[in-house]
Amino acid sequence: MTSEYNAAQRVLHKLKQDVSELDLLASMEDATVLQGAISQNLQTLSKRITEYRSVGRQEGNERKRTTMLNRASTMAEEHEQLKRRFEKIKQQRTLQTTHTEERNELFQRTHSGRAQDTAIVMDPQDEEAFWSRSEQALDGYIAQGMASLQNLREQRGLLHDAHRRILNADDTLGLSRSRVFRIGFKLLVAVHMFEAAAMYLVCRHIRRDQVQLSRMVELQYIGSTLVFGIFTGNVFYRQLVKHGIA
Repeated sequence: MTSEYNAAQRVLHKLKQDVSELDLLASMEDATVLQGAISQNLQTLSKRITEYRSVGRQEGNERKRTTMLNRASTMAEEHEQLKRRFEKIKQQRTLQTTHTEERNELFQRTHSGRAQDTAIVMDPQDEEAFWSRSEQALDGYIAQGMASLQNLREQRGLLHDAHRRILNADDTLGLSRSRVFRIGFKLLVAVHMFEAAAMYLVCRHIRRDQVQLSRMVELQYIGSTLVFGIFTGNVFYRQLVKHGIA
């Protein structure tokens, strides 16, 4: 009983010294070595306490058994306190190390920034990738626009027929040509307003200094043609349906 208790006490005493020393150490290299020793001693102490408690439970003398179990409980509490203190110290040192590294990195960046030009320069590879993505996106928009424009050209004959039928509405509906032209003028104004709003939304998301001028002009031409064709065709068709022409 005495030898096992003394062995546990020696480990416990060593742990108290090491944890206190770790709390005062300034060198991270020495602290790392000491942390390894403390972790090993914590495991050893836990094993010693378990063995001592097992021997105490087998003690035939009730008074001695009670004494041994009380000692085991006391050492277990001290072991838990030292373990929590050790974990707290490690956490503080980790935060301190992180703070020191971030501060040093910040100082290095500041010093490096003073030695270089203060202007922000885009990495050549990133710039090339950006232009490549921009060109691909514009090519996709233009291809879609050209396909829609071709579709509108194929329907141009139908739009002309619808326009002629509206101009001849004085024969079928009894409307004067002046009234028909006023309706057409209002539709034209609405078309241009809608076109201007649509092109504003498109150009708002495209910086003129990031795309070639020819690409921008081509995109604006296709966009305005699409808006005009779609809106005009929709209005003509609704008028034909409304008056029973279509």
